Amino acid sequence: MTGVGKGVSEGERWKVTTFVKSVNGRGLEVSVRSDIFLGDLEQDVRRWVKEYVIRGTVNVVLQIETKLPQSPFDLQKLESILQSLKDVKEKLSLNVSDDTLFMISVRLAGETKEEPDEELRSVLTESLQMALRELVKSREEEGRYLKEDILRRVKLISSLLEEIGEKKDAILQALKEKVAERAREVGLLQEDPTVMNELLFLISRMDVSEEYTRLKAHLQRFLDTLEAEGDIGKKLDFLLQEMHREITTLGNKMPELSHLVVDLKTEIERLRQQVANVE
Repeated sequence: MTGVGKGVSEGERWKVTTFVKSVNGRGLEVSVRSDIFLGDLEQDVRRWVKEYVIRGTVNVVLQIETKLPQSPFDLQKLESILQSLKDVKEKLSLNVSDDTLFMISVRLAGETKEEPDEELRSVLTESLQMALRELVKSREEEGRYLKEDILRRVKLISSLLEEIGEKKDAILQALKEKVAERAREVGLLQEDPTVMNELLFLISRMDVSEEYTRLKAHLQRFLDTLEAEGDIGKKLDFLLQEMHREITTLGNKMPELSHLVVDLKTEIERLRQQVANVE
């Protein structure tokens, strides 16, 4: 399910602005980007996201600012790198200027990977959780619209099933009359064993009562699950798979209902696409 969230928090030394965005996905994937090296704090960020989000692709962007003036690099580290490069130059007799060595040293010295201090951890945590709470609210709002759309499609599926229920009995009745008419044409009564056996055979091949009953049961379970708490997305998807299987069998048994079967399959597939967004 899509959603966005933003959180801002600051302390004496640090200010953190967190942006969180989620898009649809069957599983949970978390991407974290930051202005500084987070170290093991990145795993904490991923763990916190999992506490708020079950499914989807979640992108977390952390803008971390220091409120105190800092040197752009570690001077001691710069001197050490520069001396090492000079030693390599002399050892290999390289034709490299001191200015070039200095520029390389500055670039390498700037690649610092300091571990976040306790204040930064605290400020970042507060900022991230603010963003995640806002993300959840955004996703819940979309969820309400999503549920309304799902219920509209369920209502349409229910009406298609009712139409199938009405027509399947009429089709079987027409079959009985056709068999009886053919029997009369050859001088047999409808009660004749040969006629009865033929009729029972045809009816058994075309009877879709079981599939129809299971379809209605699956649809009711779908509605019940939709109102349940917890991780319901996978359960809903499973029920739709079962409904698709039953309607396929029904269509094979009674080709006369093919136009309704196609409409049902279309709506079931649309529901599966929507259910992929449900946690």
